[in-house]
Amino acid sequence: MITLIYRINLKLEFFIAKRILFDKTAKNAFTRPIINIAVWGIALGVVIMIMAVSMTKGFQKEIKGKIIGFASDIQISKTGIDESYESTPFPFDSVFYKNLKKHPDISNIQVYATKAGIIKTQKSSHGTILKGVTTDYNWAFFKNHLIEGEPIEFDSLSISKDALISKKIAVQLDLKIGDQFRVFFVTQRSNDRGETIYRQKKNSFFVKGIYQTGLAEEFDSKFIFVDIKRIKKLNKWTEEKIGGYEILYDTSNEGLDLFNSKSGFEFYQKQENDLRDEFYLETTSLDVKSIYSRYAQFIGWIDYMDMHIGIILLIILIVSMVNMSSALLIIILEKTRMIGILKSLGAANYSIRKIFLFKSAFLIGKGILIGNALAISLCFIQVYFEPISLDPDIYYVSGVPLDLNWTYWVSLNTLTITICTVILIIPSVVIAKIAPIKAIKFD
Repeated sequence: MITLIYRINLKLEFFIAKRILFDKTAKNAFTRPIINIAVWGIALGVVIMIMAVSMTKGFQKEIKGKIIGFASDIQISKTGIDESYESTPFPFDSVFYKNLKKHPDISNIQVYATKAGIIKTQKSSHGTILKGVTTDYNWAFFKNHLIEGEPIEFDSLSISKDALISKKIAVQLDLKIGDQFRVFFVTQRSNDRGETIYRQKKNSFFVKGIYQTGLAEEFDSKFIFVDIKRIKKLNKWTEEKIGGYEILYDTSNEGLDLFNSKSGFEFYQKQENDLRDEFYLETTSLDVKSIYSRYAQFIGWIDYMDMHIGIILLIILIVSMVNMSSALLIIILEKTRMIGILKSLGAANYSIRKIFLFKSAFLIGKGILIGNALAISLCFIQVYFEPISLDPDIYYVSGVPLDLNWTYWVSLNTLTITICTVILIIPSVVIAKIAPIKAIKFD
């Protein structure tokens, strides 16, 4: 019986709220502009929240993706490599290489070596790091960031003279596809008396391709890619010597989100520890470092944006709550006479409060629907037409990146509806203080 009465009351409250909402005679009511302002305030708040989160997450994902694509997820090298741009050689381990190849989460493992040098042309010179790679190198990232030419092709018998350089270096040294340039190196060796002798060597290269990642200071201004056999020949390494291994993980695996700041850090930390425990050799002193270790400050700055987004969301939610609370108070004042009549007919305070909460929830829902429609439209325009472009040398990206993850959208909408609806209970308390006799006389 109590359940039946409750259902009847609920239907009645919803019916009255609907009549108030769709009352055609109330179009000229003084509250109409205020209600519209509140609805559009919520809509704009939703647009800003969705766009802010999508842009921030998109920016974080884009930059981390570039770091991983350029420098790999994890590097395994000789201890002390951070002190110099010159790779410290150690023997290639075919068993270790094959075991990592079989790992379900690893998409590729590749060998590399680095050597510092100075590019000299007739017009200018530029300090650089030659990164030697071979046939196992994954060019997928650079194919997406090539603006001219193509990646280096390797021959198992001969040593390639081709090089992949950045647009920044090409512009600075006025180099184009097919142009030849020289790189000068300083090599050292010991004589019969144990003294170190320094010599200068030079090698010529031809521009095979030009890339641009947008990470100018971190990568583009430093690295050019060459055949690893050139590095070995310059350093007089034997065939089995390498400078290190690079490991790339498969981000498409379910549940593996390397771009998330928390889960990404935990994953890389676990992989570092597992690789050290399983493959660490005391004789070679190999060190395992993920991008979170090698670029801690840079990635820390990127992840720090999450705090800024949290502050923005908090401010927008507070503004939305204030807007809706003010609108509800004005609606209650407008309907004071109706409240008095309902009370005189025996309606309870909580029942009348439900009427206004239903109406407010509808207005919140309307604002959220408008906001989502606008956000989807803006995202679609930016993704397909990219009207907002950026300077990659400053912002690391050429356009505003968006991460259109539906979980963010659902979470933001749910959060907005829940908080705004709950907070509306506070102004609805005013209904309890309205006396029926005074309310009926109210004009």
